[in-house]
Amino acid sequence: MAKKRIGCLAIVAAVILIPILYVVLGPGIKLTTPVMKLILKVAMKKPSETSLADGYTKTLGIPYVEGGDPAQVLDIYYADSTNRRDAVLIDIHGGFYVAGQKEGNRDFASVFLGEGFDVVLVEYRLNDGVRDVSDELADCASALDYLAIHAEELGLNKDRMFVTGDSAGGHLALYMAEGAADSFVPIRPKEFSAAGVLLSCPAYDFATFGDAKDYSDDFKAWFVGPRFKDKPYLESLSPRTFIGSLEAPLFLSTCTKDFIRIQSLILKADCDSLGKAITFLDIASDDSKVGHIHNVTNIDLPESKEVNGAMVAFMKAH
Repeated sequence: MAKKRIGCLAIVAAVILIPILYVVLGPGIKLTTPVMKLILKVAMKKPSETSLADGYTKTLGIPYVEGGDPAQVLDIYYADSTNRRDAVLIDIHGGFYVAGQKEGNRDFASVFLGEGFDVVLVEYRLNDGVRDVSDELADCASALDYLAIHAEELGLNKDRMFVTGDSAGGHLALYMAEGAADSFVPIRPKEFSAAGVLLSCPAYDFATFGDAKDYSDDFKAWFVGPRFKDKPYLESLSPRTFIGSLEAPLFLSTCTKDFIRIQSLILKADCDSLGKAITFLDIASDDSKVGHIHNVTNIDLPESKEVNGAMVAFMKAH
């Protein structure tokens, strides 16, 4: 994969273009790496140069791995002292495991900054057909431990660290929160503890992605990873495998036009069967703008304001 990265708006555009390909080329089409790269190239939109988040005190490009990859960095935005709540939201962006960048979530971050929460945007190395989700999880674990260990010098409250993620980032965020509570989770932070987990249209049952019949093997090797046929391995990286370990409060949102809505419904059903408390928001709308991770990519929609307002209320309550 080319090392070019795209903002999460491009992923939404890709989600719109994929069904069009199915209509034009027929239901027998296999989604291949070249096809997906073409979709991403057509849909590619860089994050806006300016954001409301930019008006806040910030420290950008902090490396969380000494001598690490340029992608192993994070940005910290500090809420204004007039309404600062002494709590932090750590955001892990999505992007189909192969795309996206932290800058694409700055507008989303501004919602929480305005409510008095510090925000951290985490970057991580993307899948490329050699690296896989285990590397992304390892990066997230390193970032969270860095924040926990250096919280005092960074001016963050270690005891009130919430973690959030959208789409593939929801997978990474939930798995990190599970690992923070369970030493049997293979890739986990060892110093970080989650005050709460907030998920927007997350990927959840990761082990099933290697079975997808509409994806070619080369595509699965790219976005799932080269071990996409190794079911036990994929299960070891799947949040569904360890959902019983989650101790942190959980917020989950999806919507009618979320193309992976079933993932949220499975997560909700699993929590219900385990007797785990969950704040669940399922937005009913036929508006094409109210789709996958709409509350991240288009914060001004009424439905997005509803979701993000509920997330703020969830954090205030915990």
